[in-house]
Amino acid sequence: MTLALRCARRGALLFALLVVGIATAVPTFADSHAGLSALVTRSVFFEPDAHLAHNVPDLRLTVGDGEVDCNFLSHYESTGGDIRWGFATSEVIEEDGGSLTQYYQRGVLDCHERDGMWRLERRLVWDYVGGGMADSPDLGVEPDLVSEQPGRPSGPWGHRVSNFAIDGTPTGFLDFYYELGGIQAFGLPKSDARLDNTPGAMLTIEGADPGVIRQYFQAAVFEHWPDSDQPVQLRFLGDAVRDLRYPYGSHLVIASFQAAEPLSDGDAYAPESVSLGDALVMLYGATNGDHDAYVARQRDALVALYHAANGDDWNKNDNWLSDAPLGEWFGVTTDIHDRIVDLDLSQNQLSGTLPPEIGQLAALRRLDVQGNQLHGEIPPEIGDLDNVTHLSLWANQFSGSIPAEMGDMASLEWAALGINELTGPIPPELGNLSTATHLDFTLNQLSGEIPAELGNLTNLVWLTFWSNRLTGPIPPELGNLTNLEQLDLDTNRLSGPIPPELGNLVNLDELWLRVNQFTGEIPPELGNLTNLQVLGLSQNALTGEIPRELDNLTSLRSVYLAGNQLTGCVPAALATIPRSDLHEVDLPPCELEEPEDMEDTEESEGATEV
Repeated sequence: MTLALRCARRGALLFALLVVGIATAVPTFADSHAGLSALVTRSVFFEPDAHLAHNVPDLRLTVGDGEVDCNFLSHYESTGGDIRWGFATSEVIEEDGGSLTQYYQRGVLDCHERDGMWRLERRLVWDYVGGGMADSPDLGVEPDLVSEQPGRPSGPWGHRVSNFAIDGTPTGFLDFYYELGGIQAFGLPKSDARLDNTPGAMLTIEGADPGVIRQYFQAAVFEHWPDSDQPVQLRFLGDAVRDLRYPYGSHLVIASFQAAEPLSDGDAYAPESVSLGDALVMLYGATNGDHDAYVARQRDALVALYHAANGDDWNKNDNWLSDAPLGEWFGVTTDIHDRIVDLDLSQNQLSGTLPPEIGQLAALRRLDVQGNQLHGEIPPEIGDLDNVTHLSLWANQFSGSIPAEMGDMASLEWAALGINELTGPIPPELGNLSTATHLDFTLNQLSGEIPAELGNLTNLVWLTFWSNRLTGPIPPELGNLTNLEQLDLDTNRLSGPIPPELGNLVNLDELWLRVNQFTGEIPPELGNLTNLQVLGLSQNALTGEIPRELDNLTSLRSVYLAGNQLTGCVPAALATIPRSDLHEVDLPPCELEEPEDMEDTEESEGATEV
């Protein structure tokens, strides 16, 4: 990897000559297999979303006249599965001659010959990322910051794995460590559990959330998230190693890092050979020849943004248009390869437009220009930012339609486009955003129907189109969004019945459907939403009785039903909710029904014994 980066800086001519030689030896990635061959003895195919569609196999490898087992799946299962490793981000590849490798979100596994025998070993990814390997900064260890908490001392640096941080905060790290394989899974600790800002702490992850207790190991980083369903979590260091070895997103060119098809037991398997030559070829293709040209294109994109968004009038524009490294320009963050990974110009008095050159920032992971006065259309080139996870264009004056190209943003998790002047329909292509968790289109002028394709976004937690001009029905496919916690369609022109499929949204906290034109009865299936805290159905044209099943909504704290043509009575549980508009519904409370067994008892007590 170090050689790859050094070669990339030698200049376009020398690099081009090198590429010609490599291309002769390795004509195509599809044909670049070495002599290794294997048989699939067992395999599981994971497809949590499109870009993580990969097999984790057990392989029987032919080596010379003998056979060896490289059981990636068995190791994966026995050391914690996706909690330890995340999902696979590649197929099994021959990354170095004569050995096999598989990349996961949280680590890397190598099956190779060491000390005269074949072994399956986790790569020491923290050493790789933060220990001075492959041009990474040598962050060392923390020998002077040692815990006095009870636990297991391990390694030469005096650190221990404990269920407590050095300040006594319970973490559960030791239990997690034992459960998922100990040293074999994580390597030796390079720190004790502590906050990164603890006096004396050296190890830290750039850009990580502050105030999180972490412990650094050779092959992982533990984090304590006490309010999460999984309070002990691991950083995605496997992704970090992949991006270090294949800079500029060049791993995307390799077939084995792209979505795969399921393997079957007994299949012959020829691992793709991904050598240093491949990396050089891909680096050349990704950067048009050299590192300096890549940085120059990024600089050109920022200069175009500065002029298009009236940079002279910004609140802060330190170092913009200067010769300073791009990472020193205000709001710009770069990684160790000088790729721009974060651009935060929020609330900075930007005006003018967002230029199409923004699509040149191919490594960008976060784009935040919220709270400015940008206007004009969102450029379709934004769809080229397929590494962006966080996109905030919120509270500007953008107009025109949402570009369909947004559906190409394969890594997008959070998109905030609310409080703008966007018009036109919701592109069905947004249904391709399989990684999305939050989509906010509040306070725009969007029209047309809600596309059924949004029902594909099964990772969504938050979906809001509050205050637009949407028409037509709610597609029943939204009932597929079982992770959804908030659905807000308030203040539109939606019509038709409320689909009973919304009763499948068992994690829903808030359901806002007020100020629309919904007709028909309230579906009793809404009584399945036992986590629901807010139910807003007021100002529609709903008819019929309030279903008694809503008595099951024991978590409700707010209910709004006024402005409909409801009949019958108000279920007893709803009548006791303090924040409601039920006094405007003008219906009596329902009488409590006596249990059938009580009626049977009363009848038996009144009977005459014979």
